Amino acid sequence: MKKIYISGRITGDPDYREKFLDEEIRLVRLGYKVINPAAIISGKMQDMRWCDAMRIVIREMMLCDGISLLPDWKKSRGAKIEVRLARELEIEVRSSEKWD
Repeated sequence: MKKIYISGRITGDPDYREKFLDEEIRLVRLGYKVINPAAIISGKMQDMRWCDAMRIVIREMMLCDGISLLPDWKKSRGAKIEVRLARELEIEVRSSEKWD
């Protein structure tokens, strides 16, 4: 079973939890194991620096087989870093609608 990491905008998006959860549910229904960074850092954001949160979620991303990009990923500094790193390390990167 492939493990898929969700990448998209979190900072500055008040609805990030919902959109990440929707994608997680969709991917699970398709048979993937899913790593949802929004769930990992949920409730900790106010107490955590952005760079510390990124270190935590990138560590989890490194254990995945692929990255599912939410439509707003290009508006996210963190998602751009995740995508660049994943591509350099030959982790499969696809738009969310391409994971089926």
